[in-house]
Amino acid sequence: MRAIRRDLFILTALVLMLAAAFVSFRAGLYAEEHLVKERLGVQREIGLSVAAVIEKALSYGVPFERLVDVDRYLEAVKQDNPELDYLIVLDRNGTQRYSTELRALEGRSVLLGALSRLAEIEGVAVAGQYFNMAIPIKLNYRPIGWLHIGERSNFIAKLMWDIAFDILAVLVVAILVAFELLRLMLAAAFTSPLRAMQEVLSGVSRGDYRQYLPRDFFGGIGRLNRAINAGLDAINQSARARQAAGRELPAGNLFDLSNTRQALRINAVENIGWPFFLLIFSESLSLSFFPIFVSQFVDSNSTISQSIVIGLPITVFMLVWAVTMPYAGACCDRIGFRKAFGLGALITTLGLILTAFAESMLQLLLWRSLTAVGYGLVYVTTQAYITAHFPPAERTRGQALFLTTFFAGSLCGAAIGGILVDRLGFEKTFLLSGGLSAVASFYVLRFMSKSVGQATTRKTLALGDFGLLLRQRQFAVITFLSAVPAKVALAGFLYYSIPLYLKELGHDQSSTGRIMMAYGLVIIMLSPLVAQFADRATHRWRFVMIGGYAAALAVAMPLFFEGGTGAALAVIGLGIGHAIGVSSQMTLINDRCEDVVKEVGQAAAVGIFRMIERIGMLLGPILLGAMIALSNFVNAFVVMAGLIFLATTAFTLLLFLPEKRPMPPS
Repeated sequence: MRAIRRDLFILTALVLMLAAAFVSFRAGLYAEEHLVKERLGVQREIGLSVAAVIEKALSYGVPFERLVDVDRYLEAVKQDNPELDYLIVLDRNGTQRYSTELRALEGRSVLLGALSRLAEIEGVAVAGQYFNMAIPIKLNYRPIGWLHIGERSNFIAKLMWDIAFDILAVLVVAILVAFELLRLMLAAAFTSPLRAMQEVLSGVSRGDYRQYLPRDFFGGIGRLNRAINAGLDAINQSARARQAAGRELPAGNLFDLSNTRQALRINAVENIGWPFFLLIFSESLSLSFFPIFVSQFVDSNSTISQSIVIGLPITVFMLVWAVTMPYAGACCDRIGFRKAFGLGALITTLGLILTAFAESMLQLLLWRSLTAVGYGLVYVTTQAYITAHFPPAERTRGQALFLTTFFAGSLCGAAIGGILVDRLGFEKTFLLSGGLSAVASFYVLRFMSKSVGQATTRKTLALGDFGLLLRQRQFAVITFLSAVPAKVALAGFLYYSIPLYLKELGHDQSSTGRIMMAYGLVIIMLSPLVAQFADRATHRWRFVMIGGYAAALAVAMPLFFEGGTGAALAVIGLGIGHAIGVSSQMTLINDRCEDVVKEVGQAAAVGIFRMIERIGMLLGPILLGAMIALSNFVNAFVVMAGLIFLATTAFTLLLFLPEKRPMPPS
């Protein structure tokens, strides 16, 4: 089955890539010609505007060679239009009179020589490495000089590359969604029906005829299901007839004497994996535009900084999400996976729908808090379900599956949300998010088995549960020296510092988004592969250690590589480090703290661990922001790398110090 799944994934990816390549090639041929025309049209409009200002000054009788502050004016125009490389004003003889700063201009001498030869020629021409637009400056309808505007002749190639990267991003999203759907369809059409058939037939071989196969909506195996169910029904009808006639039933056999026709349901991980992906996707639709959405609730007369007010709903969401997790885990342990996920998804649905109709900042904070409660309940329930339904030897693979599903949903939602909001607006996009979340809730409530979704404990969460876990030295070491530093790096370095660093380097939002997207892609591609090795390893702690050191090295990359290259390598390296180390953290806790985890409850332990872990999410931006303010970006990154290195070293040393045992009574 794994070979079939792998082959189908490869085939799906190839079909999508070939289709995207064909569409991109055809669109590129059409776009290149029109992009050149549009770009040159923009240059011409800028040039006509600048020429009109100069002609206005000339109309007042100011001599052409004595105009004041023209250089400063041209520099201001260039600053407002950063795609332009130069603006130069020549007289009719080709002598340079005014210009923007040209000392740093590549190929300056070749350009100026070409411009002198282009005197009296209006329109577009290639001048050295630049596309040059020449516009006459007139006085009394007679040209007395020329304005030359230019940018590199490879600007179309840059635009085409940007378009290609955007298409690649859409292709990645399409492949991720296709893979999640394919995984669900394989489970629904093949894996789960075959496992159900095996279990029912095993029961029949033992003389148990009470369970029936569920209805198969996908056909194929369903035809065999109907034949088996018909046979079971005939046997049970015969047994009920014998019982009604007062005849003795065959000894050692179990029959459906009450005609309940109980259908067996198999609890595959995909039963919760797909709705979890869908819910993360729905909540992440707003990631790309949420600050803009919040800005409409900002009071312009407020004395509080606008940036602080815009960040407030995000901070409140993260805080409520973190605080909810331990109680979400206890709730899951009390009411079971099925009800907990369904309840969490319904609360998330309500929060998203109410967010669409928020009319004030107070309402927005309230509805985002409600969404965070549901989000936290679903998050903890899914991780606890995966942990419970993977055998101990494969728990790292289960955590890797959880991570890849989470980041796949987050990446896809963020990429698609920006497209949807441009066409639907804020309100309809949030309503769509709520609808998708409701679908996730319905799917789990409809298709997850009620028996496996039952409560595992009736114990309520108490403060003592925190103490039980934190007094377990290995739990504290893994949490505070591995999990928290990982989240500090994620929130402080990746989410907070990298966008600001790239903006300082002159990168636009599109290139910043593509660089940051690399983190999630590395997690998605590398985590399952690393998990296979981690599950086979005797010492899983080594993966956590290697991941920590890899993350420390990654954060220091801007020290060794300048510009966007260093930032991109840092993001990719951080993804590699977290793909190696993060998946093994919860597995290591289950291995080393098994007794206390059972006492507290699996889901409650997951919730407490995730809540403490989120301390790093809150501290990360504060720590990096303070270090950047005191020094600069690169120095702050080096200090952060050193802190992660020290934490990982302490983790390695402390994890294996012998536990202090109480002295036996004398």
